[in-house]
Amino acid sequence: MKTLFSIIQLGGLLAFGVGSLAHAGAKPEVKPKTSIATLLALRGALLVDDDGVLDRRKPKRPKFESGVEVKAWMGSWERSADSVAWRSTWNPGMGHTPVVNYTGFRETNLIVEVTFRYGEMSEPWHDQCFRIALDDRPTLTGHVLSAWANRNNDFIDTGFLLQHIRKTKEKKILKNLHLDRQTLNVDPGKWYTVVVEVVGDEALFRMGDHVAYAKSDELSASKNLVSLTLGKTWHEVKRVRIWKAEPNPNWKKVRAHVLKARTKFTTEDRTESK
Repeated sequence: MKTLFSIIQLGGLLAFGVGSLAHAGAKPEVKPKTSIATLLALRGALLVDDDGVLDRRKPKRPKFESGVEVKAWMGSWERSADSVAWRSTWNPGMGHTPVVNYTGFRETNLIVEVTFRYGEMSEPWHDQCFRIALDDRPTLTGHVLSAWANRNNDFIDTGFLLQHIRKTKEKKILKNLHLDRQTLNVDPGKWYTVVVEVVGDEALFRMGDHVAYAKSDELSASKNLVSLTLGKTWHEVKRVRIWKAEPNPNWKKVRAHVLKARTKFTTEDRTESK
């Protein structure tokens, strides 16, 4: 009987696929029906449900009911022509590439889910890049965790990446840990939904069949800022949701299955190379 139950449970996991595995046996999570099933974490209180209605262009800094504030402060941001999605663009001379921030909370464990797409490259200086960063400002200059889906930006390795980086106020790098690197296969113009789960010293990053994972003491720092950074061609962001999180008691049961498709990666400390 026990063997039969195990087969049924594993079959259920496989049916959902790596991008949307269910955590069978875990207690119910608080989540909308359209969100991706979590694995490492369980969703708690919803801090942000950004469906594009709020105008985040400078100097506006609107707040959600939770008190979290949204601000697009780098690059150019306009509503997309056919929806309430927001389109970022960039041109030479504008400085940093487009960024949108979510601030006004303090949590250790978080879940961040974003639906976005890359635009077509039409200029020689265009690139396609997407990053979710979780920070603790101003305590830490740098990023507690950067989760990259980087198609061709040469600022960092290409691929599906996890990184921790810490700097001095003068931007000298104190620690630069590359925690995971996996291949990335994406198409411009196609909508993708990506989810980052951080609980304690673990992080899980997924987008469709892409899976990146990290375990590092650095990840357990408090977090008070989530930012999205886009590349130099146009990119569109349709929806952003951020939840408080707590450990999923079923994670240990499904962890090996979830991570088995990853290419083995050993953390690389690149502090001295910068």
